[in-house]
Amino acid sequence: MATIFQRLVGLETEYAIRFRPASFFAPPTRRYQLYQELVQSLRGRLPVVRALHFKEGVFIATGGAVWFETERIASEGGLIEGSTPECRGPQQVVTWQRAQDRLLEDAAAAAQVGGEFRLLKNCRDSEDNVYGAQENYEATLADRGGLLLWRIGLVVLLPLVLLTWVLLMGMVLAILLYLALAGIACLALRLLPMDRKRLTITLLGRDLAEGRETGSPLPGWMEWLVLWGARLAGAPLAIGLLVLTHLTAFRAIRQQGLAFLVSRSILGGSGMLDSEGRFQIAEKAPAINCVVGLGGYLWDRPIFNFGHFFKAVSVETVLAPGDYAGLFRARQRLQIGIGDSNMSETAEYLRVGTTLLVLDAIEAGYLKQAPRVCRPIRAMRQICLDPQLEERVRLRRGACWTAVELQRDYLEACRAFVADQPDAPPEAREVLRRWQQTLDALEQDRSLLVGSLDWVTKRYLIERAGGEAAWSVRKKIDLRYHELSDEGYYRIWSRTGTTSTLVDDADLQRALRTPPPGTPATTRGWYIREFAGADAPLFAHWRRLVIGRGRGAKIIRLTRLGGRRPSD
Repeated sequence: MATIFQRLVGLETEYAIRFRPASFFAPPTRRYQLYQELVQSLRGRLPVVRALHFKEGVFIATGGAVWFETERIASEGGLIEGSTPECRGPQQVVTWQRAQDRLLEDAAAAAQVGGEFRLLKNCRDSEDNVYGAQENYEATLADRGGLLLWRIGLVVLLPLVLLTWVLLMGMVLAILLYLALAGIACLALRLLPMDRKRLTITLLGRDLAEGRETGSPLPGWMEWLVLWGARLAGAPLAIGLLVLTHLTAFRAIRQQGLAFLVSRSILGGSGMLDSEGRFQIAEKAPAINCVVGLGGYLWDRPIFNFGHFFKAVSVETVLAPGDYAGLFRARQRLQIGIGDSNMSETAEYLRVGTTLLVLDAIEAGYLKQAPRVCRPIRAMRQICLDPQLEERVRLRRGACWTAVELQRDYLEACRAFVADQPDAPPEAREVLRRWQQTLDALEQDRSLLVGSLDWVTKRYLIERAGGEAAWSVRKKIDLRYHELSDEGYYRIWSRTGTTSTLVDDADLQRALRTPPPGTPATTRGWYIREFAGADAPLFAHWRRLVIGRGRGAKIIRLTRLGGRRPSD
């Protein structure tokens, strides 16, 4: 018997930073400093521990995490990223995502930063920089021959993994040697009449120059060299892993679910006003340039993102070599990079709920006859450019369907799947009901979806500004729609009472303090709450916890506890 809504699921959301200093004459505030103050503000609300990860971040008592997302800290860029705890089912995901939004919004508002600090939950800024949402679903990577080929490939790649480690360790040693020589040079140059602080920052980086953690342990020019050096060192492994994943990973899901994802923007898209003044249904989908990729490592922005596999084999296993064995399991993390960040709870619920049902139906064998789209990237862009939903995309069997027709095909397959499951949860039928109602409204009366679907709501607000309004005026509506504050345009619209709410206050308050039940986050959140202030430091990871340092450290592997608290 097939199971429905039992797989683990979690969302990653990148929040753009909007900061206005209290005084025009105030010194510039770096984004990493804003992140540090936000984390400090979070500590006043719930227990927080440092992440056991190469990326700067913390885990919180709800089981989720907060990160500073940037490639080069010295460039003054960066975003705040929030990762929900592992959940099961769309209602749970939406609840803990809303709790994450509220926590970060309140922490930013209360942070001691000498100005107005706000976050925008969107995927594209006014300069067309793309960032935003990722979805993570537990799924079957491959069966039988495909799984065997995947495992053989992991063994074949081991020499490249070891070569990458050696090259990266060589880079680390070279950096340490340089810093030692640069430190000696700085001491020797102290007697010269020059701006020694600027020289020290140039040679050693801001951390060493200021004697404190600023997020810039290396000089800015060296960050660029290290970034490119790491890319070159890992390129053979990246290419080999990309070939392996393309041949083996999630092939059934990629083949049977691609048309669903290509057309899903009509449900979960946030909408945007592009640089040419056109309204598009989604923010992120028009920037997608391939079906399968490593998420930017090779300048790719894929629908199916396998970058986490590359990070696992090239970087994370340096800290925990035993994690490499976990990649041999049949169940792995499927990451989808095509979705937008949603302000509407209904849109978020539909985006996740329909995807979960499609994945369940695929693994149960109900979508073997799913439609196949010709040139999926082009088809996706066509759909996004057509808010009237009249554009038809060509299928491999010769027919041309609209996005609504594609969605209806998946809806009927999922309806048949749920009908055949006597133990199907009521939430599965609720997703089917909302899916059906939304598609009907998209075809018959789109005004019924104002306040429910983000792209429909945003388009309505932009159109209210008038066709003669300047692009900058309309773009302001586009951006401030996503602002997490009482002055954000979606929030203002929601106070009219026409938006639909799925998360009640009692559930939200619980999610602000505690993790979801029955998932690895349950165990993680319990340890964080119990040991965040203990004498022995606690470090958290998605797969394990470490209490203490060095050889005496105790490692707790979350997969072995099965989502239970040790006291249960």
